Amino acid sequence: MIKHLLLTACFASAALAQGAGMPVTSSLQMREEAASQLDTIGAVVDPNLSFTDERGYPFQLRQLFPGTQPVVLLLGYYCCPAMCGEVMGSAFRALSETELQPGTDFRILSVSIDPKETPATALARKQAFLPKLKKTGGDDAWRLLVGDEANVKRLCEITGFRYYWSQHTNQFAHPPSLIFLTPQGKISRIIENTAFDAGDLRLALVEAGEGRLGTFWDQLKLNCLTFDPRTNSYSLAAMTLMRIAGAITVVVIAVMIFVMLRKERRRPTPAIA
Repeated sequence: MIKHLLLTACFASAALAQGAGMPVTSSLQMREEAASQLDTIGAVVDPNLSFTDERGYPFQLRQLFPGTQPVVLLLGYYCCPAMCGEVMGSAFRALSETELQPGTDFRILSVSIDPKETPATALARKQAFLPKLKKTGGDDAWRLLVGDEANVKRLCEITGFRYYWSQHTNQFAHPPSLIFLTPQGKISRIIENTAFDAGDLRLALVEAGEGRLGTFWDQLKLNCLTFDPRTNSYSLAAMTLMRIAGAITVVVIAVMIFVMLRKERRRPTPAIA
């Protein structure tokens, strides 16, 4: 009888533990999904979306799209106590290390996900972070926008930028994303990280430039390298390595055949008695 009761208690406690754990796991998964970046490459932003820039002027996305330069889009909010500043600072440091110039080669667009923020908030953010972009032309090439909830949500839906307000932390939870847009407003690349490599940002801008930016070597790199979303960087894919190895093998075999044929032709013909 006692043994039976102990077994029953063990099974009951296990069931309770599992039952108590399920909602926590489910809740964590839901929160992670609610603050995540979706793969929306190929989507086109709506040029009719309306905002207000850091100067207090009305700003429609059609002022950039369609245009002549690719755009780096940063979604977040200007009063963010941590990650937004880290992402922006790292992105500006990496962009400063490239040879591309803001205003001439690309533009930067920041949009706040917090509808309560104002142009004054955006201006304060710009004044704090503009010195980190060690490039001339950054002031005119970088617009910081605020807007109502409808326009903000629509832009985030198109770009796959998922966020939510956390009552627990009293701040927005969101992914650390850089979204690269072509001059037509089409998403060409998304890099999700808090630290960025200058080479990767250069290639992402060249890729978004649709042939208008970069050198021959940049285009060659884009043809040889593949963007790996697991590492958020451009690297040689296995298939590319196999193709390069195959091409080298063909060249080596061709050279060997050429050398053998030349030797065969140079061999003296034996005299006939």
